[in-house]
Amino acid sequence: MIETKNLYIRETREEELPRLMEIESHPENRPELFVSTLDEHRFHLENENYILFSMYSKQEEMVGYAMVQLDFLSKTFLLRRIAFIKKDKGYGRSALSALIKYCFDELDLNRFYLDVYPRNKRAIFLYEDLGLIWEGTLRENYCYEGVFLDQRLYSMLKSEYATNSLREKTYGDL
Repeated sequence: MIETKNLYIRETREEELPRLMEIESHPENRPELFVSTLDEHRFHLENENYILFSMYSKQEEMVGYAMVQLDFLSKTFLLRRIAFIKKDKGYGRSALSALIKYCFDELDLNRFYLDVYPRNKRAIFLYEDLGLIWEGTLRENYCYEGVFLDQRLYSMLKSEYATNSLREKTYGDL
């Protein structure tokens, strides 16, 4: 388990999947995320190349989740999804910082990356503020409700993390 200033982050248990799906399907989150079925999430729980993380507030309420896809051959950590039911609490910054640390310090991988829709200015600000680099845009890469959407690709390499201020912090500082 990872403990930050305001979150407990641990691997998801099967009995948490309904809550995870509620968070994923929440009207504020749904336009920003691909929503999986219960069977797809069960697959993610059982597959060694995925990690589902449940995120709990200090009041022990599940407030978010993240889905990670790992490629151990290429040493990459793809943050497929991250979502929270409660906004403006600092959960996103805390969780993303912890996941970046986990990628490089615990798993010893070489690349952390994610994609985001260009309209999600709040997320883009956070990613850039934490030191992720905008690599480019995957034009009209995803179709949502009949509309083709661009996706911006952001990443951080282990060599960049080595000079990032996150490296010096403990999980409890995040």
